[in-house]
Amino acid sequence: MVKKEGEEKKTANLTIYLQVLNVFNTKNVLGVYRATGNPGDDGYLTSAAAQTTIAGQNDPQSFSDLYTVKINNPNNYSRPRVIRIGLLLDF
Repeated sequence: MVKKEGEEKKTANLTIYLQVLNVFNTKNVLGVYRATGNPGDDGYLTSAAAQTTIAGQNDPQSFSDLYTVKINNPNNYSRPRVIRIGLLLDF
């Protein structure tokens, strides 16, 4: 191919990257419940008012387990480990 006068050379750049966020997968606390100061427990199950509610359930253990799952808010913790691999092609 013959380069004509005034014609610019065409180039392309390829960039390969690896990005790792939260390398050690640390469970950083971002928010807590006011009553306990704990990110995974709001204190309801251990309160005196809740004891009668729990005792009146068909399966108290199941009620406690499901309540614990409900209050375990993932927004109280930072994001887990994230690994990104990518390519950038500029031309």
